[in-house]
Amino acid sequence: MERTHEDSLAGVDSSIGDDLPKDAIGPHASSSWSDLPTDLLLSILKRLELRESFAFASVCTSWFSAAAAAGIPLTCRPWLMSWAHLVEKRGTKINCSSAVTCKFRNLLDVNKSYDVDFPKGCFVACCGASHGWLVLVNELSNLVLFNPITMEMLPLPPITDFTFVEAVYDDQGSIQGYHIFYKDKLYDAKDVATWFYQKAVLSSTPSKGGNYTVMIIHYDSNWLSFARAGESKWHVVSNLSQQDRYADCAYHDGRFYTVTYQGIVEKYELGGSDGPTKEAIIVHRNEFSCVLTRHLVSTPWGDLLQVKAISAKRVENVRLVINMVHPEGWKKVSPHDLMEHAIFVGLNHSTCLPAKKFPGLRPQCIYFSAPWMAHKIDLMGRCRGWGGARSYDIEKRGFEHAFPIEGMPKSWSMSMHIPSEVWITPSM
Repeated sequence: MERTHEDSLAGVDSSIGDDLPKDAIGPHASSSWSDLPTDLLLSILKRLELRESFAFASVCTSWFSAAAAAGIPLTCRPWLMSWAHLVEKRGTKINCSSAVTCKFRNLLDVNKSYDVDFPKGCFVACCGASHGWLVLVNELSNLVLFNPITMEMLPLPPITDFTFVEAVYDDQGSIQGYHIFYKDKLYDAKDVATWFYQKAVLSSTPSKGGNYTVMIIHYDSNWLSFARAGESKWHVVSNLSQQDRYADCAYHDGRFYTVTYQGIVEKYELGGSDGPTKEAIIVHRNEFSCVLTRHLVSTPWGDLLQVKAISAKRVENVRLVINMVHPEGWKKVSPHDLMEHAIFVGLNHSTCLPAKKFPGLRPQCIYFSAPWMAHKIDLMGRCRGWGGARSYDIEKRGFEHAFPIEGMPKSWSMSMHIPSEVWITPSM
C-alpha cells in the first residue's frame, strides 16, 4: 500500500507549530504540503528526531530538499550504530529494564551523533544488520528482526526450538533461565542472550511481507541454522568439530555461503526438493592461529570476496587481506580490482558500495567494525589500542579511526572482543 504524507509523519509531535507565527502558516493553509516555505520546513526539522527526519524527507521532493539543506543524511547510506555506552563494567550484559538508546553516526559528519530509542526488553544484544533491519536478542534470548526507523518488529523462532535448550520456569510461569545441553547448570536468560548468537544474515528485506530467509551462526560459533519467513522452527544445517569455528556467513547470488577460521568455504542450497544441501567450494584448511576474522563480501560485479584480518602486536600492524573465493582456491585481489568501491565489514551483512555514489566514502577502503571474537581474546589482548570502527586504506595498508574516540572504556580489557557497534543502511 502506498505511503501517505500522514503515514510518513506518524509519531511527529502535533504541537510542533504551536510556537510558530500564525502568518507563517495561515497563507498556506489551503496549499499542498509540498508548497510549504523552506524556512518553515527547516523550523520543523529542528524539532524532529532522526527517524522522524527520515520520514519527513520521504514525503516529497521539496521536503527531501529541505532535509538535505538541514544536513540530514540519506537513509540509503551506511550508518554506524553503537551501544558501547550500554555495556556494563563487569562484561557483556546490557541493562534492558528500560528502553535502550543507541548512537547513530555517519561518515558525512563524524562529529555528530543521533540518539535512537528501542522498545523495552527487545535489546540485550545485536548479532546482525541486513537490508536496513537489525537482528536483536531480546531479554528471553529470542531473536527478533527490528527496523530502527519504522519501528517494525518481527519475531523469529524461539531459542527453545533447539533440542539442546530447555526452558526452566519459576512459580509464576515465567522463564527463569535455560539448561543448555546439560541440566547441571542453569543459565540466566539475559546472560544467554549476550553470547548464544554470533552472526545473523538475511537473504532479502522483511519489509512489506518479504519472503526472506535468515541464517545464524550460534552457540559457540560452531552451529549453523536457518529459518524462513513466518516459520516457528529453526533448521539446523551444520555443526563443526572443536578444531574450527564459523567466522562469517553471507548471501550471494541466491545462495548462502559460510567461511570458517581455517578457511573452509561452503555453499548452501536451502530450497531443494530433497532439503538443504551444502557444497564445499574451498576445502584446503589453513593455519589460523593469527587470523582475527574472516568476512565474505558479495560484490556488484558478481565476485565473492574474503576480507581476512591478521593479528599483530599493535593494531597499526594488523593487516587486512582481500582474496576472491574461487573453486581452485583463494585468488589475490589488488586495490585496482575493487573498481573505486568501498567495503563495509563487521557484525553486519558485508557490503561493497561504489564510492562515487556515496559522498564521504573513500574508494579502495575497508570500513571495519569488530564482529564477535570471544574465542580470539588472546589475540585481541595483544592488539594494543584496538577498538572503535576503523577505515583501512588498502594501498597504504594503514588504519584510521572512522569516528572520534572519546577515551578508552574502563572495561576495555574485558569487553573489547564483544561487539558493540554495527554498520547499517537504514530503510523506510
